[in-house]
Amino acid sequence: MEASADEDRFKLAPLVKDRPKAEVVRELDGVDVFLFNNELVSDEIGEKLEAVAGPEFSLAVITNRGVKVYPGGFPETFTTDHWRCRFQINPEQKSITNEDILKLLSRVQQAGLDFIKIENLYRFNGELGYSLGQGQ
Repeated sequence: MEASADEDRFKLAPLVKDRPKAEVVRELDGVDVFLFNNELVSDEIGEKLEAVAGPEFSLAVITNRGVKVYPGGFPETFTTDHWRCRFQINPEQKSITNEDILKLLSRVQQAGLDFIKIENLYRFNGELGYSLGQGQ
């Protein structure tokens, strides 16, 4: 008896064996903290964030709609209520952890800023796993 076209269509694919996994070294470089803010201007946000960066991080850049607004932004830049604030590991630090990021977020909140999302910044085998922002 011949198999129908429907039976051929629904045959299970052969099992695929696991491939060997390459060794990957992952290093945490920093974190992008996204804020909701429609009251403060970029310099005011930047000053608050510089004060709470702590010993582990430095505030590298703030962007709004993909445009660098701090440090050295232009006051006439049209901004919205969504800010990306990039904190990178201080050069004096050997490494940072998620615990360091949690402490940073606590300080951001204590400063009265509303963080709405974060994205960790990693290197994989020494290569950046994230894009540089304008002005970096």
